[in-house]
This record gives sequence, structure tokens and C-alpha cells, in this order.
Amino acid sequence: MIALSPYDPIRRVQILGDMWKLTKNGKTLTVEVRTHPLGWELRALIGLEMQRTQVCKTEADVRTTSDAWRGEAAAKGWEDRPIAADGPAHDPEPRT
Repeated sequence: MIALSPYDPIRRVQILGDMWKLTKNGKTLTVEVRTHPLGWELRALIGLEMQRTQVCKTEADVRTTSDAWRGEAAAKGWEDRPIAADGPAHDPEPRT
């Protein structure tokens, strides 16, 4: 799980990492978390296109919102994509 560092006015907005990734039809849905002056911002992205965003004021809100979005996506056919413990998910090696 991602450590939710607080917003730092000197460093400004920081991308903390991906909460999760799901795939469907060759596309990847990623929910990333960023610092925000009011708490944290969750962004749902397909590729570089933002699909949805929400500012959460507490760590509990970040986790609750992330879990709710994941459930909604799964209900629409998006499937789990593992995230490596040392960083973001990586595509498997191409088969020859």
C-alpha cells in the first residue's frame, strides 16, 4: 500500500504512486494518488486520459474512494493487474 505523504507547500503537488491498475480490451485503468493542499487527489486514468478525479481530505477517504472505484470498474469488466512491490505494474515480456 502507498504511504500517503502530506502536501508540502515547498515541493508542491507530488505523485505518490498507483493505488491499483485494472485491464480491459488491451487498455489499462490506473488510479494514482497525488498530494493536494486539501489532502490527497485520486485520479482515474486510461492511458493519459483522465476519466475521474476526487479530492479526499482523510487517509480513510482515499482508501474508501479507491476501493469503491475499483469495485465499480470490476463490475464493468475491468480485471486485476498486479503491481510489483518495488514500483508500478510492468507489462510481461512479449512472447516470440
